[in-house]
Amino acid sequence: MNNASFFQRFAAWLIDRVILSILYFLGSLAVGVVSAVYTSSRIDIPNLLLSVGVGVFMLVSILGDFLYFGYFWSRRERSIGMGIMNIRVVKTDGHPLSFIIAGLRGSVGYYVSGLCFGLGYIWFFVDKQHATWHDKIFNTVVST
Repeated sequence: MNNASFFQRFAAWLIDRVILSILYFLGSLAVGVVSAVYTSSRIDIPNLLLSVGVGVFMLVSILGDFLYFGYFWSRRERSIGMGIMNIRVVKTDGHPLSFIIAGLRGSVGYYVSGLCFGLGYIWFFVDKQHATWHDKIFNTVVST
């Protein structure tokens, strides 16, 4: 197995982020339309309810990442971005990821690697196996 380059991984991540951003934008647009309908209907919406709705929408984005990466990495070993860059993610023993592990790696794992100014991603350049923190945490490798 050949490890994927940083450029391949970054480009795949960027493509996936664009896809997910478009999906989240469409979702927020739908929420905006519903809010506009309620506003124009002059139905009083309590601020607490509106705040809860915003919080739920934030959780939906984490759930969206979980479902997107969980599905693609467990079924195809690659997301859409990884498919375009011709790379794949598997366990270090070569086996495919389970849906739960794939989803956690793509949601929680990515966020953990982004903590502390992206040090978890920069770790790629320090590690001999070119592994990021989310690779280390979930025992995965990204290969060509």
